[in-house]
Amino acid sequence: MGFQEGIRRHPVIAAVRNEEELKRLENSRPQVCFLLFGDINTLPSMVSQVRRMGKQVYLHLDLAQGFSNDRAALKYIHKEIKPDGVVSTRTHLVRNAREEGLFVIQRLFIPDTMSVETGKHLLKQSKADAVEVMPGIVPDWVYDELRRKRDLPIVAGGLLRQAGDVIQALQNGASAVSVSGGDLWNLDIQMKS
Repeated sequence: MGFQEGIRRHPVIAAVRNEEELKRLENSRPQVCFLLFGDINTLPSMVSQVRRMGKQVYLHLDLAQGFSNDRAALKYIHKEIKPDGVVSTRTHLVRNAREEGLFVIQRLFIPDTMSVETGKHLLKQSKADAVEVMPGIVPDWVYDELRRKRDLPIVAGGLLRQAGDVIQALQNGASAVSVSGGDLWNLDIQMKS
């Protein structure tokens, strides 16, 4: 199962920030998990643990400790830790990770109109497989603009605290949402076609 199939099955991605949330992940609905913590020593076992749950796991490179920002680290992550993919805000890491054969989600911060144009430029440079837009509550035209040249899956992340926030992000054009804490992981989402 790939990323798109995982978010199609359940469009809520579990953004896991600590050991307690990792334990709660096992009996939750999300098919996709973003690991937002861990280090070079703990990540191999955590990735294996998530895989045993039958879920996909994407490692947030910017938050993982003990790695440099070079190709050697990406090769190690790909061959030894074996996540389904990685997430990063850093365009050079996104591009290099793709070249190393990893599925890559580029995280973009969109505080204003100018950052939408910057984001489109960064996505063109990095050739990311998907994008995470932060904050998750942005107008629908932002999703349209980011998809204009390439139809990428877009994840809405950040500031999604209530079920209504999640539904609004999906109605505005997000393919999925990433939320932490677990309160929204099992949300039953019925989107109108």
